Amino acid sequence: MRRKKKSRRWFYWALFVCLVFAAWQIWRSDAVQMRFVYLWPYQEEIIEYSKKNNLDPFLVAAVIKNESGFRIDAKSKPGAVGLMQIMPQTGEWIAGEMGMQNFQMVKLAEAETNIRMGCWYLSELEYEFGHNRVLMLAAYNAGRGNTRNWMEEFNWDTDFGNIEAIPYIDTREYVRKVLYDRGQYYKLYKNRIDNY
Repeated sequence: MRRKKKSRRWFYWALFVCLVFAAWQIWRSDAVQMRFVYLWPYQEEIIEYSKKNNLDPFLVAAVIKNESGFRIDAKSKPGAVGLMQIMPQTGEWIAGEMGMQNFQMVKLAEAETNIRMGCWYLSELEYEFGHNRVLMLAAYNAGRGNTRNWMEEFNWDTDFGNIEAIPYIDTREYVRKVLYDRGQYYKLYKNRIDNY
C-alpha cells in the first residue's frame, strides 16, 4: 500500500513538473510574448518616424513601452503627456525646433504627433550624446542637463556604457529595462518589418 502511495506521489509530482515546464514554454513562445508582453501598437507611425529620424524602431517601441505602456492617455504626476511622455515645456521647445506652426499642447495627446515629436527628440539626444544609447536614454529619462552634469562630474565620455554607474536608481533601471526590451522587440519583430 505504501509503495502505491509513493509511486502515486512521484507520478503527480512528475506530472506537476511537466505541466509547469510546458506552461513556461508556452509563456516564453514568441506568439504569447507578442500578444501579451511585447505588444506593438502604432507600429506604422513608429517605423515611419524612426526612419525619418534615423532611429532604431525597436528602441523607440521599447521607450514607449516603458514610458506609457502604449497608453495614449498616459499622464505623469509632473505633467508628461502621451505615448512618449513629453513634458509640455519640452513639447513647446521641440515644436519650435521642428518648425511646427501653430502648435498647441493638446496635440501632445495625439498618437502620431507624440511619436513624431518624441522620435525627433530621441534623435536629437542620440546626436548630442555621440550615438551612445546609454547616455541618450539617461538624458531622455533624467534630462539632458543631469546627464551632462554626470558626464562632467564622473569623467564619462561618449564611450560610457556602465549602467550601474548612473547615480539615479530610477534612471538606471529605466535604461536597463529599455535596452532589454529593445532586444526583445528586435528578436520578436525583426523578420516582420519590411526593409529593416
